[in-house]
Amino acid sequence: MAGGSTVNTSIALIVFIPFVLFILCGGASLWLARRENERLYERSPGVLSYAWGYFLGYSGVIGTAFVSLTVVGLIIAGLYRAWFPVALVYLVLLGIASYGVLTRRKWGWVFHIPLCLNPGLWAFNCVYLQNRWREFA
Repeated sequence: MAGGSTVNTSIALIVFIPFVLFILCGGASLWLARRENERLYERSPGVLSYAWGYFLGYSGVIGTAFVSLTVVGLIIAGLYRAWFPVALVYLVLLGIASYGVLTRRKWGWVFHIPLCLNPGLWAFNCVYLQNRWREFA
């Protein structure tokens, strides 16, 4: 019976820890995005809100940092897998693209959209980008 208890605890941790990190990442991204959007309004009154772009950028930068550190931690712990280098390259590219979105750059959006690997976000962000293209550097 003790072995089953260990398995249940492991499963709980495998589900619980990523969920908590997801909530922390999303919450921090939302807070930072709202703060940055308020600063944008202060600098440029009358400008359209960029809360979505800030949220997307912050969540990408923070999320890729968390996942990259996790992959590096797994490597250090001796749990290396052959696909880890590919994952790290992808995460670095997504992090750079997220930074581009965060800083309102066209190149950031152009690279971030396909790298997010979510067809729903592809469609939404393509429409968003098309409507806001002239604003970005």
